[in-house]
Amino acid sequence: MDNTGLNNNDEKNQLIRLLYMLLYGFVLYLTMSVLAIVVIVQFVFALFSGSSNESIRSFSKDLAQFIQQIVLFLTYNDDKKPFPFNPLYDEVEVEAVYNNDDYIADYEDITDRDDPNAPKP
Repeated sequence: MDNTGLNNNDEKNQLIRLLYMLLYGFVLYLTMSVLAIVVIVQFVFALFSGSSNESIRSFSKDLAQFIQQIVLFLTYNDDKKPFPFNPLYDEVEVEAVYNNDDYIADYEDITDRDDPNAPKP
């Protein structure tokens, strides 16, 4: 069996990843400069107004998420390329199923335990 095709394809993928890593390494360097400016501006704003600016906090949250994506990609902890190649926030679908009857029964059990006059089972 010939493994040269697999090795060639794997090497090609690693070289492409290296190019993305170099690009995102430079972007991370620039992003850290932006982060320093955001920190200073937020501090000055909070110093003079007494509270932080909601718009700056929202921007810095997105910036932190972007930095996290870059670091995970650069350290091989995530194979997905960072934003803009993938969404900044992954949409995770959480399905919660509640049965109201169970909730009410649990609530009644708890309240019965708190009542000292309730009959003991």
